[in-house]
Amino acid sequence: MAQYIMAMTINPNAKKDHPNLSHHVNSSLEIFAKHDIKVINLYATLGRFDFLAVFDALDQNIAFRVASEINTLAILETETWPVIPYEDFSQLIK
Repeated sequence: MAQYIMAMTINPNAKKDHPNLSHHVNSSLEIFAKHDIKVINLYATLGRFDFLAVFDALDQNIAFRVASEINTLAILETETWPVIPYEDFSQLIK
C-alpha cells in the first residue's frame, strides 16, 4: 500500500455559490470512504492550501480516481503527491 498527501483548496467559485460550504466540503471528503480509503490525518491549514489529507491507497490508480472525483464536484481543487518515509528515501540515495 502506498501513502499519499492530498493538498486541497476551496474553489473560489464555490465560496460564492454555496452558502453551506462546510456541508459541501464534507461531502467532497466522503469520496475517500466511498473508495474504502482510510484518511490517516486530515488537517486544516493557514497557508496556500486549506486542507491536507494523508492517506493510504492500494495503488496510484485509486489515488488518481479519488482526486478526480473530488475535483469533479467543483468544491475543492486538489494536488496529490506520493510520499515515502524519509528513512526509506535515505536508503534509496545511499
